[in-house]
Amino acid sequence: MLTKLIPLTLVMGLCVGGAQAHSGKYDDTETERTKTSKTSKVIRTQAAPVLDGHLEPEVWQQVNPARDFYRYDPLNGMPSSQKTEVYMLYDDEAIYIGAMLYDTAPDSILTQLGQRDSGENNADMFGVYLDTYNDKQNAFAFLVSAAGVQTDIKHSQGREDWNWDAVWESSVRTHEQGWTVEMRIPYGAIRFPEAEVQTWGVNYMRVIRRNREKSYWSHVDNSVSGLINQAGRVIGIEGVKSPVRLQFMPYISGYVNHYASPDSERKAKDFTHSVNGGMDVKYGINDAFTLDVTLIPDFGQTRSDDQVLNLGPFEVKYNENRQFFTEGTELFNKAGLFYSRRIGSRPVGHGRVQDQLQEGEEITRNPGETQLLNAAKVSGRTRRGLGIGLFNAITGNTHATVQDSLGNTRQVLTNPFTNYNVFVLDQTLPRNSYITFTNTNVTRASGFYDANVTGLSMRFADKRNMYALTTGGNLSQLYGKDNNNGVDLGHQYSLNLSKISGNLRYGINHNVESDTYDINDLGFLSNNNEISTSASVSYNFYQPVWKFLSWNNSISVAHSRLYDPGKFIALDMSASSSVRFRNFNSLWGGVTVRPGERYDYFEARAFPQVFVQPPAFNANIGYSTDYRKRFAYDATANYWASRRYDQNSWSLSFSPRFRVNDKFSIINGNSYSIDKRNIGYASKYEDAQQQTHILFGDRTRTTLNTTITSAYIFNERSGLTLNMRHYWSRAAYKEFFELTKQGLLQPTTADQEVYTSRIDDINYNTFTLDLVYSWRFAPGSELRVVWKNFVEDQSHKVEKRYFDNLSNTFAVPQHNNFSVKLLYFIDYVSLRNVLSA
Repeated sequence: MLTKLIPLTLVMGLCVGGAQAHSGKYDDTETERTKTSKTSKVIRTQAAPVLDGHLEPEVWQQVNPARDFYRYDPLNGMPSSQKTEVYMLYDDEAIYIGAMLYDTAPDSILTQLGQRDSGENNADMFGVYLDTYNDKQNAFAFLVSAAGVQTDIKHSQGREDWNWDAVWESSVRTHEQGWTVEMRIPYGAIRFPEAEVQTWGVNYMRVIRRNREKSYWSHVDNSVSGLINQAGRVIGIEGVKSPVRLQFMPYISGYVNHYASPDSERKAKDFTHSVNGGMDVKYGINDAFTLDVTLIPDFGQTRSDDQVLNLGPFEVKYNENRQFFTEGTELFNKAGLFYSRRIGSRPVGHGRVQDQLQEGEEITRNPGETQLLNAAKVSGRTRRGLGIGLFNAITGNTHATVQDSLGNTRQVLTNPFTNYNVFVLDQTLPRNSYITFTNTNVTRASGFYDANVTGLSMRFADKRNMYALTTGGNLSQLYGKDNNNGVDLGHQYSLNLSKISGNLRYGINHNVESDTYDINDLGFLSNNNEISTSASVSYNFYQPVWKFLSWNNSISVAHSRLYDPGKFIALDMSASSSVRFRNFNSLWGGVTVRPGERYDYFEARAFPQVFVQPPAFNANIGYSTDYRKRFAYDATANYWASRRYDQNSWSLSFSPRFRVNDKFSIINGNSYSIDKRNIGYASKYEDAQQQTHILFGDRTRTTLNTTITSAYIFNERSGLTLNMRHYWSRAAYKEFFELTKQGLLQPTTADQEVYTSRIDDINYNTFTLDLVYSWRFAPGSELRVVWKNFVEDQSHKVEKRYFDNLSNTFAVPQHNNFSVKLLYFIDYVSLRNVLSA
């Protein structure tokens, strides 16, 4: 255990020492920029505004408004087409924002309703960005549409966290002069330094949707890297203190599950039900740091995964949809070492139960998931720019059940009691720079192996924010894996030097991953053992040129080889271009050429056996119409070809969207691909001389994916949403080959033909339906009613007709889940005020 702590202790000391040495002051360039950027003064109000969408003059006109917005898109730098005035006030409890958004055509203000935080509403918008630590890298954003739909986003060093959810209030009203917004942002929803006098970075945004116009109060130059670093500032906030940030979110939920068994006599047992209860707790440790805890978590209403048929050598990475693991995790995910779906995933010993069976035994139950007992996270950032994050989760023991011929059962431990831990130190530096230390650790009981990963990443930009150097490295450590009593060490490091601003941009990147580098116990890595080097050049037109509003062009080249042994893998060259027309339609396309052979050391599943792939060519094109119109669509086409084996594939996608009215919209996604002579790994066998032979198959693979996403939004607080998906993929084998030691394919022999006769075709279907009614009946409180339907079918008979396949799919047992969950938000400060009144 001591050896595990050495890298952690050493790097923590370096990071904390660096943080102490940083004075928190910016250089002369930053100071000069602050002088020339916009500054707004706010005042303390004695009477809190009434949030009714009406700007009372006696309240709001105590302060001079922020005016003179400048366009971000289109026509970057030009004055906004409409007049805007924004007022900011504060008292001991909250910040108040009032905005008068004048409009010369008020009947043209778009007011489509949508889901909270969706970001896809066809409506006018207003928003405020609060950089409360004035570090020009991190900010809280609060946006509201002309229909009253709220969105909140946490910005962190160029990344946006749309899953962050704050409790705040807003009100909008349209009228003959345009529309108005009133916001109340309580101090408990944000974090700010403990200081008598506050100076915050601030920017206001307005979207005039009918013109596709986005404007900012402090001009944001789209040829300059970064958004928060181009904000203005607000002064005049004095004597405010962070309140006691203690919030409880208790919940109660009920579930009814049904799995239709083929055995009619067992149908009564196919119903299960459960009632659950638990709580999430948020506690402000101080002005900067917050503790989040989930007690007895319930993720039963999480959106269904978009499962696919995977014939490749690498694991499929699915999105994280559990809210606790998506909200407020920007620090933990920054280094790319944290993949939260490892927590509660498949037990590490799930696939080894078969090897532990005794004579006459069979597996009767083998859970595919581990049980999450609880999880907690602490995160925040000091006034000197030091971000600290600590995440911890615990899962319980998981057992498989095996039974012998006499009916006796026993338990096989597939995953022990496990502790997952992530620790992050992130020091912001002047000029959008930073240094970040990350450590992830997985500790398992009962003699199972442990894992530890330690990483350091840095970014340094020049004074003009024109060039940036990004570098870093990670060390992975596995203790006791595969009955190894020692430590398996692996490493990774990277270096990127780029020009990040201006019309002309370019960069070079070098990345190294050793053959023993492994972060997959708490991270995600498709493959290691690779050295890759790439370079890219792009030229972007940010102002209108010819018939285009904007035009982006880029070329790149990438070279890769193995780390050990240092053998060549591939060389790829690509070029792409995308344009946006003056009617706001978009067109893009690109080509990728592999002029030489590619040496694939992973497809054969028997390293260092190689599969030599011939030169190849790929081209793609896409077109998107203007989403402001009631009917719009996206369409793409892709073509890939390689000569040696006469391979080719093409794919098409078409996604129409129709807005019936401001409440009802529907999007239909369709994609179809056919891959002829899709040559890949099929199986392997041993001959009489115990020599291993690797078999590859020539298969035709077709995939059809159809989705329907629809929403009927009753008002800004409640709505009904539907997500439905049918995925059909089939692989029909035509011929089999043996992979030679040189990586080429040769015809099968008689012995091989006997074995290949056992390799079946694949016809895979999955159907998911998520129907959700949500009602936010009070700030932070929500009622959700969810119906989920899931069907999965894999057979060896390839269906050629769509409706025959669909009929067979729905003939298999289906899993239905109906649930109701009530979550109530309790704020300690508000509760205290009510009780003391």
